[in-house]
Amino acid sequence: MKSYLVVTDAITLAIESCAFLITLIVYKYHGIRFSLVDKSSLKTAQDHQLYSCLVTTFMVAANSLYATPLAYELVALSMDVIDRRQIFYTSLMCSGFLFMLTLYIVHRVRGCHFSLYARIYMYGASVVVVLNYVQLVLRGYLDINVLYDYHIYSLGVISINILTAFILLCVPIKYLVHVFAAQKKV
Repeated sequence: MKSYLVVTDAITLAIESCAFLITLIVYKYHGIRFSLVDKSSLKTAQDHQLYSCLVTTFMVAANSLYATPLAYELVALSMDVIDRRQIFYTSLMCSGFLFMLTLYIVHRVRGCHFSLYARIYMYGASVVVVLNYVQLVLRGYLDINVLYDYHIYSLGVISINILTAFILLCVPIKYLVHVFAAQKKV
């Protein structure tokens, strides 16, 4: 495995975990009761946005915790290269799709609106699923390595992961800046 992939995976996981913890602190500070099914505690648009961001950051961190080790284990399988590629890209596509489906279901069960940041992450996850599908077809069935040889696939996935992690980190920081600015005025 390429060393820059391991480093960027660790950095991305650290950013996503920080985003979740800071969002959890902001969520508790805001005073919303955490529940997966109670729709009555989300009264304002800001409540919906905070809940959406909390659920999204949790799901993103959880997805990184299981998807990255899964990818490394699949790469280490001792089998034919083409079969291993097919299993690898199919499992990444399925885990990405299941992540998006779970995020959608959690939002719908609570009756919560998707925040801008949750939608951006869903769009990024969709692009990653499409990239995995393209790689499945090219490398898994046709044995064409054009996206792999020129690092288009890995750089695309890395940039999407880091960009969305920073976007999710911006939500609680933006909220905290507004809270501190309001307290400073008082």
